[in-house]
Amino acid sequence: MKIAFSTVGCPELSLEQVARSASDWGYQGVELRVSPDGVGATAVGSDPMRADAETMHDLFEDAGVDLVSLATGVRFDKSVWPPVVGRLFQSEEIGVGETKAAVEQAAESGAFYVRVFGHQLPGGEPRAWGVRRVSDRLALAAQTARNTSVRVLIENSGSFARASELAEAHGLVNSPFLAMAYNIVPAWMAGEDPVEACGALMDNLAVVKVGDVGEDGRPALLGAGRLPVERFVRTLRDRGYRGWIVYEYPKLWRPEVGETGGVLREAAERLYGWAGAPVGV
Repeated sequence: MKIAFSTVGCPELSLEQVARSASDWGYQGVELRVSPDGVGATAVGSDPMRADAETMHDLFEDAGVDLVSLATGVRFDKSVWPPVVGRLFQSEEIGVGETKAAVEQAAESGAFYVRVFGHQLPGGEPRAWGVRRVSDRLALAAQTARNTSVRVLIENSGSFARASELAEAHGLVNSPFLAMAYNIVPAWMAGEDPVEACGALMDNLAVVKVGDVGEDGRPALLGAGRLPVERFVRTLRDRGYRGWIVYEYPKLWRPEVGETGGVLREAAERLYGWAGAPVGV
């Protein structure tokens, strides 16, 4: 297993600071969060889509840190209603252009993956219709990686929070250019035990993401909250998982948590301990 962190835990840092800190804290890789869209959205200082790809590549190569993924907020759930003939093709392409741009940036910078979401299906619609709409768009998005070493990475969330729901969307696409990321926080919030559920995903699981939540629903230090993080990581180790574990502390969404350098350093130490490896190895 290889250990990384997401820059949602340190959105104030620049790319240079992220690369240096990752090395200092003992991480092998970093997931770079793209700045979220929307009014009032907080910019991420290390936003990979606002950086020169070659410079980004050199920064992390010099630090000895891998770029695990460019974590976009791209989603494929939007419906166009009522349907209009002239907009049908445009509807099919929702999310594809944004994915293609991120794949190109990832390929030039040396990142392995581009993270996307299926996300939230509208109420009142048969689930099968929504899942098909998402998977059709996701298939087109995955094809944008066909001539690169990058893979599109669908992460569980929203209507695809559980392992079975994530596997359903992935299976309908059935593309060699698509892999899966399983985040234990939304899975747990959806009522799933991630330790029991992740086994069904192992063959196509490239990234697992971990975090913790306290009794009050606020972010907790890794291993200090309600989620079975230690048991989850040790189970992955025992099953021979060789992919990435990405630690996510959601400061981007909860800026009141304050300075997180110590949080990220401590998380690395715990994850290496649970994985049975020295820090940085």
